Amino acid sequence: MVDSPLSKGEAGVSLRGMLLVYPHLNFFSLSPYLCGLLWLALLVSYLCLGQTFLSQTRLPTPRIYEQIKSHQKGLAVWWVGNAGWLIKSDDILIATDLDLELEEKIYEPPISVEDLAKILNVVFVTHHHGDHCNAYTLKLLAQRSNCIFVLPQTCLDEEPGLSISQERLIVPQPLHPFDIRGIHVEPIHAIHGNQDFTVLTREKDFIKGIMQNCGYVFTIQGKKFLHPGDSVLTEEHLSLGHIDVLFVSPTVHNMFVDRSMILINQLEPEYIFPQHFDTYRQTPDNMFWTKGYPDELKLKLSKSLQNRYHKLSQGEMFVIQ
Repeated sequence: MVDSPLSKGEAGVSLRGMLLVYPHLNFFSLSPYLCGLLWLALLVSYLCLGQTFLSQTRLPTPRIYEQIKSHQKGLAVWWVGNAGWLIKSDDILIATDLDLELEEKIYEPPISVEDLAKILNVVFVTHHHGDHCNAYTLKLLAQRSNCIFVLPQTCLDEEPGLSISQERLIVPQPLHPFDIRGIHVEPIHAIHGNQDFTVLTREKDFIKGIMQNCGYVFTIQGKKFLHPGDSVLTEEHLSLGHIDVLFVSPTVHNMFVDRSMILINQLEPEYIFPQHFDTYRQTPDNMFWTKGYPDELKLKLSKSLQNRYHKLSQGEMFVIQ
């Protein structure tokens, strides 16, 4: 976020100072030039105070801890912002790409890390960026839960201070499937995009990221879930065969609208959930990853696929039949 040339404190103090020094100041007796400067100071002060208010105010979401706890039979999902999902299969709860920190958020996260730590069994992370591999969230889960962590090596390299014991850690590799808590997990490659629909190559270890970052196909109660992570469209995605539940990111740095359509039309999922939108405060510099286009994507789909498309609010529960 770009700071104003006058800081919040400077703008407020300057204006209050003028009013205190000149308590009987008559704006209309001043020259047009001075009057204009005073009105400009008022406007700057108003804008700065408004920015402070917005940065400290988050929209409410439903509290979902008790709802998750009480769900003990069947399959259900909750969106918790960005690419973060909670998936519960009977009494087993898994999570993907959790960021439950408050910083730069539009909405209050619908569950606290402290509450989630009481009920979470496994947390999966796709790659090392902070909106997916959130150090605050993962450190608290390491301290307060007994859950298993599935973290690519890029995450461990980026966040060496997570303090996760080896017996609680799985380091996935694309195309090397494994099973955990009755869930079959197939890690797949995730090739990260960037501004202007490009592939991210400016990071020093971007080749390592291509080799180690993961999307995941989960088989849960006979249904296949695809979470691609942050990735451009790859032939690997299109060769997956039938997918029942798809989490899709229609952002500039992922598959946007056109390639998301290709993926959806190829896989024809029973349930389609957009993600990676309306989570972080947008700025001109971050819109390539904070702004999603879920409504535009839905309009491009056939009527039958539109009926399978579910844009959830943060904290909203959806039961998978």
